[in-house]
Amino acid sequence: MFNVEYINPFIAATVNALEVMAGIQPKRGKPFVKTDRVSAGDISGVIGLAGEAVGSVAVTFSEALARRVYAAMVGEEADGLDEGVRDAVGEIANMIAGGAKAALTKEGYQFRIAIPTIVVGKNHEIEHKGQGPCLVVPFEVEGDTFWVEVSFLPRGGG
Repeated sequence: MFNVEYINPFIAATVNALEVMAGIQPKRGKPFVKTDRVSAGDISGVIGLAGEAVGSVAVTFSEALARRVYAAMVGEEADGLDEGVRDAVGEIANMIAGGAKAALTKEGYQFRIAIPTIVVGKNHEIEHKGQGPCLVVPFEVEGDTFWVEVSFLPRGGG
């Protein structure tokens, strides 16, 4: 079972990352447990977590929203899911993982975060690290949705 205390730092870090980097205020939807590996969007930034806790976090955007976030971050339009958009998604994923890590470290969980891996394409699959369940939190931004997936399990099954 997923302990909800683990997800709250990822939710807070997601809201903070989008507000700080893109001036966007996402609204959180209702979390649900993911039962397959297929992504709902077109581009994902995935970061592994290792140490006293193991797992991964992924942020997934539609192409349109990823390009919108990129434009808000750098002030220029993107041409498809180009290198700039990929870098922006990786940076958002990094900020989410880093922000959650900072909060969870205060709660006594020590772990490292890996560098982001970017996965692109319709119906791409995300394989999360570790054996924990995967909780998905949808966020809405002016009619568009993006998703944050968290699979996080303290060693020993906590």
